[in-house]
Amino acid sequence: MEPRMSIGRRTIEERYGPIGTGNKVLFLQGIPMSLAKVSRKLMMQYEDLIPIDAGTLSAGHHWIRFYEGEQRKVLAIEFTGEFDIVGENGADIMDWLGDDYFRIHWRVFCPAGGEEWLGRDMAKSKGG
Repeated sequence: MEPRMSIGRRTIEERYGPIGTGNKVLFLQGIPMSLAKVSRKLMMQYEDLIPIDAGTLSAGHHWIRFYEGEQRKVLAIEFTGEFDIVGENGADIMDWLGDDYFRIHWRVFCPAGGEEWLGRDMAKSKGG
């Protein structure tokens, strides 16, 4: 029996297709643009925002899909040819990973100092 699909995941996949099935290059106003360049034009270039794929909708709008690391979400942004954002959809990455989500050691940054791995006691691994 296949696991049930969340509403967030279903919404994203029905509108933009399964993750990774979009394009790595978009032609905007006749100019080929990489996902990184599209991200810069949308002012959405952050360390924890990783572009996955992109595409064009029938209404002349475009979309780009990201993995957003801080909130651990898949995020799809719709925009016009002039890079005006007109919509956004998001879903937890757990909707794709299922139980594997709990087996991943997510890296977390602590501004007070040091980095730790979630789900693991660092003191035990250092012999303490």
